[in-house]
Amino acid sequence: MTMTVQQEPPSPPDDSFLRFVKAAGDRTVAELGHLGSGPGVILTLLLRRASRLMADSDTLELPDGLTWAGFRVCFTLWVAGPLEPHRLASFTSMSRAAISAARKALEAQQLVTSVASSTDQRSILMSLTPKGGDLTREIHERAMRSATATLSALTLPQQHMLVGLLGQLVGDDTTDIDRSVTDLG
Repeated sequence: MTMTVQQEPPSPPDDSFLRFVKAAGDRTVAELGHLGSGPGVILTLLLRRASRLMADSDTLELPDGLTWAGFRVCFTLWVAGPLEPHRLASFTSMSRAAISAARKALEAQQLVTSVASSTDQRSILMSLTPKGGDLTREIHERAMRSATATLSALTLPQQHMLVGLLGQLVGDDTTDIDRSVTDLG
């Protein structure tokens, strides 16, 4: 007769998030020791920060009918100027279908216009209207104030280091971006 001993589930960590992260790291080492706990801890902390930033961005009020996807389209056009949908999709990491859906809503709100592309008769060129440009600038200014408050916990050298590290994670050269980081204090 084989006797099975059931293990009691580990007691839940207290309410401190950092204690939870440590408990997750300890459990990872215990169960998957060969992988270590470092990657999980780093990703957990990054995701926590990203989640908080997204929650903070939700507090930035968007006008009725404007979604965050729509704002991303407007912001990209504000930065880059008129673009064809496939380039806009590439810059925003959105699908072409998502760009098309956003375009329809943004045109209905008179934030974006589309004209036939002069270089590709199968495509269009999207651009911001003056109303779209003003609204994008206003929303972006509020977002930058929020980001400034968030990043004020870091020194300027730490901000440069963070830009470099995040650039490495996404596989991009951040040399030019790193030079543009200024003191947010």
